[in-house]
Amino acid sequence: MRPLSARQAERRYLALSGLRWFATGLIFPVMVLLYTDRGLDLPTAGLLVALYSGVVIALELPTGGLADQLGRRRTMLLSGALSVVSLTGLAFARTWWQFAAVALVSATARALGSGPLEAWYVDTARAADPGTALRTGISRGWAVEALGLGLAATLGGWLPGLADGLRSGGVLSPFSVPALAAAAVATASLIAHAALMVEPGDTGLPRVTGAAAVLRDVPAQVASGVRLASSDPVVRLLVLRMAAVGFAIAALELLTPLQLAEMLGGADRAGLAYGALATAAWLGSAAGSAAAPALCRAGTRVGLASPLSTAAAGTALFGLAVALIGLAAAGPGGLALAAAGYVLAYVSAGVPGPLTTEALHERVDAARRATLISVESLAFQLGCLVGSVAVARVAAWAGYPYGWAAAAGALLVAASLTVRAAARARSSQAAPEQTKAEDSPAHQLR
Repeated sequence: MRPLSARQAERRYLALSGLRWFATGLIFPVMVLLYTDRGLDLPTAGLLVALYSGVVIALELPTGGLADQLGRRRTMLLSGALSVVSLTGLAFARTWWQFAAVALVSATARALGSGPLEAWYVDTARAADPGTALRTGISRGWAVEALGLGLAATLGGWLPGLADGLRSGGVLSPFSVPALAAAAVATASLIAHAALMVEPGDTGLPRVTGAAAVLRDVPAQVASGVRLASSDPVVRLLVLRMAAVGFAIAALELLTPLQLAEMLGGADRAGLAYGALATAAWLGSAAGSAAAPALCRAGTRVGLASPLSTAAAGTALFGLAVALIGLAAAGPGGLALAAAGYVLAYVSAGVPGPLTTEALHERVDAARRATLISVESLAFQLGCLVGSVAVARVAAWAGYPYGWAAAAGALLVAASLTVRAAARARSSQAAPEQTKAEDSPAHQLR
């Protein structure tokens, strides 16, 4: 079989990303409603969410190392198969322990699939053309993910209303319909991954055969990725940046629906408003990600020296948008300002993602690429975990404006870290050029 070109790899990456996240988006708006429809109370639903998050965090690094050892394609096929099982089980689950089993399988699938597809795209594109720019393909991938989530969430919220023949308490309930639709999309996604993911030839990945050998080498692979993240100054700063961004994202997801309920005078109204706002935000995030390469080019014309400098500006704008939501919580501007700040937050958050991701890929070889993506994802999830606890306490103790202030402060830290990463990247690029100049015959004759 002929190797894929960089353009072919990008098209397949976009199609597979869209399918994968469309399945996730279908179930997103009705997950908690499905729990309550099956008779679970809110604390139990919260424990199920915590179980899912904890398993993803625990498996993030081992599964990243597994992808570098086992191969991107096989890891994604395993993730896809588990996704089909978990979504099908979600449609039929009726008790807490059944939902807990589904959460375990779903979290394992999520951890397995958090980095291999992007790593496959980078490896395949670079194998076809070592000089290809990564930011365009990655930015389009992020845009497709956000677009798929937004469109699927709208469809997923609409599907239960079509299930007139189903009743609560039966084998299937109206809220099972989005889960079954998601399982069908996940099945199509699994088939597409099997057909379209063709591993490139020589990428530097280890040639490991046998399950025992793969599992034996995973701890060393994880340790290698962690050493890279801690020793390379640019990688270290960008991983810390991702933790700070996770802190702020947790605030957005936690405080926004509660603030809307307070502003609109009821949870029912807030649910409808939040659904529409979340769809607009995901579409805005898609637009921000798609615009990242063009904004990067424009940034160089106004004095931003590198893609990471543009990413820092986008992160700072993200912080300003969060501050606007906090201002609305304090009184001025009201609902209109809060909604505008929320959408602006996701638009501006979409810009830095592809640019910082490209910078990470430039600092790692193929043998540790998926592991490093998992390190970054783990930092994000830990930031979300800390943010959800800290922001909730601050908002409960002092009020919503102070919770938003904490999130905006985290984003200012993230912007500062991005600026420092840009400076470190420039200095590391200048050092080899200086060494090369000093080694030249003309320099040696002086």
